[in-house]
Amino acid sequence: MIAVVGALALGACSSTPPEPTAAQAEATLKADIDWLMNLIQAESVKVTNEGGKNIPCGEGKSRRTYGITGISTSSSHDPMSTLNILAGGLIKRGYKVASADPVAPRDELVKKESYVKVVTTSPKDKNFVLSGETECLRTS
Repeated sequence: MIAVVGALALGACSSTPPEPTAAQAEATLKADIDWLMNLIQAESVKVTNEGGKNIPCGEGKSRRTYGITGISTSSSHDPMSTLNILAGGLIKRGYKVASADPVAPRDELVKKESYVKVVTTSPKDKNFVLSGETECLRTS
């Protein structure tokens, strides 16, 4: 009896959970971005893309998006400093830097276990734009 229970327990541990729906991943994306805005105490935050819509991406799947703009409250006026603050906050939330372009300035951060990515840009001074999207996921 113990051997059977042990085998069942091992089998249960090795199974991977199903990937989330696009809506579930979008909820994580929005929560992470909202958390970041509170962390950095951003000002003049405006939602530029409310999301909530399935964007078809093939094979009956869809992706979702979410975007905001704002102004950093840090003392630095350098766009790279603004990006570093944003990236640092997202890293605390489990994101990893996938690419960074200091010329743009632009960073892309991903949170693979949640199937989301966020692109951060800082067009000038303390201003920033966050554009998030989910991977191509099942709709329901």
